Amino acid sequence: MKKNCFVIMLLTIAFSAHAQWNDGVLINVQEVTITKMQAARMTGAEAVMKVIEQYTDGRYRFAFVSNNYLIPAEQYKNMNKGKNHFTVVLAGYPAQNNLLYAQIFFDNSFFFVALTKNETDMKRSGDIQITKMNYEKGNAVRRNNVRDTIQRNNIIPLGIDTVERYY
Repeated sequence: MKKNCFVIMLLTIAFSAHAQWNDGVLINVQEVTITKMQAARMTGAEAVMKVIEQYTDGRYRFAFVSNNYLIPAEQYKNMNKGKNHFTVVLAGYPAQNNLLYAQIFFDNSFFFVALTKNETDMKRSGDIQITKMNYEKGNAVRRNNVRDTIQRNNIIPLGIDTVERYY
Protein backbone atom coordinates (compact mmCIF):
# COMPACT_ATOMS: atom_id res chain seq x y z
CA MET A 1 0.00 0.00 0.00
CA LYS A 2 2.78 2.43 0.93
CA LYS A 3 4.61 1.61 -2.29
CA ASN A 4 1.52 2.36 -4.41
CA CYS A 5 0.91 5.67 -2.61
CA PHE A 6 4.55 6.63 -3.12
CA VAL A 7 4.38 5.86 -6.87
CA ILE A 8 1.16 7.88 -7.28
CA MET A 9 2.66 10.80 -5.35
CA LEU A 10 5.88 10.61 -7.41
CA LEU A 11 3.95 10.64 -10.71
CA THR A 12 1.88 13.61 -9.54
CA ILE A 13 4.99 15.57 -8.57
CA ALA A 14 6.75 14.68 -11.84
CA PHE A 15 3.76 15.90 -13.87
CA SER A 16 3.62 19.26 -12.06
CA ALA A 17 7.42 19.70 -12.25
CA HIS A 18 7.36 19.26 -16.04
CA ALA A 19 4.72 21.97 -16.33
CA GLN A 20 7.06 24.50 -14.69
CA TRP A 21 9.65 24.18 -17.48
CA ASN A 22 7.56 25.43 -20.42
CA ASP A 23 8.84 29.02 -20.31
CA GLY A 24 12.52 28.23 -20.09
CA VAL A 25 15.07 27.17 -17.56
CA LEU A 26 18.22 29.01 -16.56
CA ILE A 27 21.01 26.53 -17.19
CA ASN A 28 24.25 28.41 -16.62
CA VAL A 29 25.65 31.87 -15.92
CA GLN A 30 29.35 31.96 -16.71
CA GLU A 31 31.66 34.95 -16.30
CA VAL A 32 34.69 34.85 -18.58
CA THR A 33 37.76 36.83 -17.51
CA ILE A 34 39.22 38.20 -20.73
CA THR A 35 42.84 38.27 -19.53
CA LYS A 36 42.67 34.59 -18.48
CA MET A 37 40.96 33.70 -21.76
CA GLN A 38 43.71 35.43 -23.75
CA ALA A 39 46.43 33.86 -21.59
CA ALA A 40 45.01 30.46 -22.60
CA ARG A 41 45.22 31.63 -26.25
CA MET A 42 41.46 31.32 -26.67
CA THR A 43 39.32 33.67 -28.73
CA GLY A 44 36.14 35.19 -27.33
CA ALA A 45 33.98 33.22 -29.75
CA GLU A 46 35.64 29.96 -28.73
CA ALA A 47 34.94 30.75 -25.07
CA VAL A 48 31.26 31.36 -25.92
CA MET A 49 31.08 28.11 -27.88
CA LYS A 50 32.68 26.12 -25.05
CA VAL A 51 30.07 27.38 -22.56
CA ILE A 52 27.17 26.58 -24.91
CA GLU A 53 28.46 23.22 -26.13
CA GLN A 54 28.53 21.76 -22.64
CA TYR A 55 24.77 21.32 -23.08
CA THR A 56 24.50 20.22 -26.73
CA ASP A 57 24.61 16.90 -28.47
CA GLY A 58 24.63 15.78 -32.09
CA ARG A 59 20.95 16.57 -32.63
CA TYR A 60 21.39 20.36 -32.78
CA ARG A 61 21.48 21.40 -36.45
CA PHE A 62 20.98 25.18 -36.64
CA ALA A 63 22.58 28.22 -35.04
CA PHE A 64 21.07 31.69 -34.96
CA VAL A 65 23.43 34.58 -34.18
CA SER A 66 22.21 38.13 -33.60
CA ASN A 67 24.01 41.41 -34.14
CA ASN A 68 25.26 43.45 -31.19
CA TYR A 69 22.71 45.61 -29.39
CA LEU A 70 22.94 48.17 -26.59
CA ILE A 71 21.63 47.30 -23.14
CA PRO A 72 18.92 49.78 -22.05
CA ALA A 73 20.39 52.47 -19.79
CA GLU A 74 18.24 51.57 -16.77
CA GLN A 75 19.53 47.98 -16.88
CA TYR A 76 23.14 48.90 -17.65
CA LYS A 77 23.84 50.28 -14.16
CA ASN A 78 23.01 46.86 -12.64
CA MET A 79 25.12 44.91 -15.12
CA ASN A 80 28.29 46.99 -15.42
CA LYS A 81 31.19 44.60 -14.73
CA GLY A 82 33.83 46.61 -16.55
CA LYS A 83 35.71 45.71 -19.69
CA ASN A 84 37.75 42.83 -18.31
CA HIS A 85 34.84 40.32 -18.11
CA PHE A 86 31.98 39.18 -20.26
CA THR A 87 29.03 37.09 -19.11
CA VAL A 88 27.38 34.19 -20.92
CA VAL A 89 23.85 33.42 -19.72
CA LEU A 90 22.44 30.14 -21.04
CA ALA A 91 18.78 29.13 -20.95
CA GLY A 92 17.01 26.05 -22.27
CA TYR A 93 13.47 25.88 -23.60
CA PRO A 94 12.09 22.33 -23.39
CA ALA A 95 8.73 23.39 -24.87
CA GLN A 96 10.56 24.53 -28.01
CA ASN A 97 12.31 21.22 -28.69
CA ASN A 98 15.08 21.98 -26.16
CA LEU A 99 16.20 25.19 -27.84
CA LEU A 100 19.39 26.55 -26.24
CA TYR A 101 19.57 30.32 -25.95
CA ALA A 102 22.77 32.08 -24.87
CA GLN A 103 22.90 35.80 -24.23
CA ILE A 104 26.35 37.36 -24.01
CA PHE A 105 26.81 40.64 -22.11
CA PHE A 106 29.90 42.85 -22.38
CA ASP A 107 30.18 46.45 -21.17
CA ASN A 108 26.97 48.12 -22.40
CA SER A 109 26.17 45.67 -25.21
CA PHE A 110 24.81 42.18 -25.75
CA PHE A 111 24.16 39.62 -28.47
CA PHE A 112 22.61 36.17 -28.49
CA VAL A 113 23.25 32.76 -29.97
CA ALA A 114 20.48 30.16 -30.22
CA LEU A 115 21.05 26.50 -31.11
CA THR A 116 18.09 24.48 -32.36
CA LYS A 117 17.35 20.99 -33.57
CA ASN A 118 14.93 22.13 -36.28
CA GLU A 119 14.87 25.33 -38.28
CA THR A 120 11.35 26.14 -37.07
CA ASP A 121 12.23 25.87 -33.35
CA MET A 122 13.46 29.49 -33.28
CA LYS A 123 10.69 32.06 -33.39
CA ARG A 124 12.11 34.95 -35.41
CA SER A 125 11.18 38.60 -35.15
CA GLY A 126 11.61 41.23 -37.83
CA ASP A 127 12.98 43.69 -35.26
CA ILE A 128 16.29 41.91 -34.72
CA GLN A 129 18.78 40.99 -37.42
CA ILE A 130 19.66 37.31 -37.03
CA THR A 131 22.05 35.17 -39.07
CA LYS A 132 20.92 31.56 -39.52
CA MET A 133 23.66 28.98 -39.99
CA ASN A 134 23.99 25.21 -40.22
CA TYR A 135 25.59 23.78 -37.10
CA GLU A 136 26.78 20.38 -35.98
CA LYS A 137 28.82 19.82 -32.86
CA GLY A 138 30.71 16.90 -34.40
CA ASN A 139 31.34 18.58 -37.77
CA ALA A 140 34.41 20.81 -37.38
CA VAL A 141 33.67 22.86 -40.52
CA ARG A 142 30.11 23.80 -39.52
CA ARG A 143 31.02 24.37 -35.87
CA ASN A 144 33.97 26.58 -36.80
CA ASN A 145 31.82 28.56 -39.26
CA VAL A 146 29.51 29.47 -36.37
CA ARG A 147 32.50 30.29 -34.15
CA ASP A 148 34.11 32.47 -36.83
CA THR A 149 30.84 34.32 -37.49
CA ILE A 150 30.50 35.09 -33.78
CA GLN A 151 34.13 36.26 -33.69
CA ARG A 152 33.81 38.47 -36.78
CA ASN A 153 30.32 39.90 -36.21
CA ASN A 154 30.18 40.17 -32.43
CA ILE A 155 33.43 39.69 -30.50
CA ILE A 156 35.75 41.94 -32.52
CA PRO A 157 33.22 44.82 -32.92
CA LEU A 158 32.55 44.73 -29.15
CA GLY A 159 36.28 44.98 -28.43
CA ILE A 160 36.59 41.69 -26.52
CA ASP A 161 39.27 40.61 -29.01
CA THR A 162 41.06 43.00 -31.35
CA VAL A 163 42.40 40.50 -33.88
CA GLU A 164 41.17 37.30 -35.44
CA ARG A 165 43.20 34.27 -34.52
CA TYR A 166 42.95 30.99 -36.36
CA TYR A 167 44.61 27.85 -35.06
